[in-house]
Amino acid sequence: MKHDKILHFCAGAMLCAIFAFSLRFLLPGISVWIGFFAAVAFGIAKEIWDLKHGTPELLDFMATATGGFVVFLILKLLAGM
Repeated sequence: MKHDKILHFCAGAMLCAIFAFSLRFLLPGISVWIGFFAAVAFGIAKEIWDLKHGTPELLDFMATATGGFVVFLILKLLAGM
């Protein structure tokens, strides 16, 4: 289901952005890294949750992590965070 992967991508991107911008003044320089790792951690947690409550898929995790990585790159390279 392609729609599902798009939602995972968007969730990873939003998580990275929220964490990066929220922590920007408290932890300058590493807030973008924390945002990326938060997206990855949430992707892992979601697939672990799916082990009991749904269908875990590696591609769901990859889509979530990729969304976080794209925002990470944008913020790191273009915004200089």
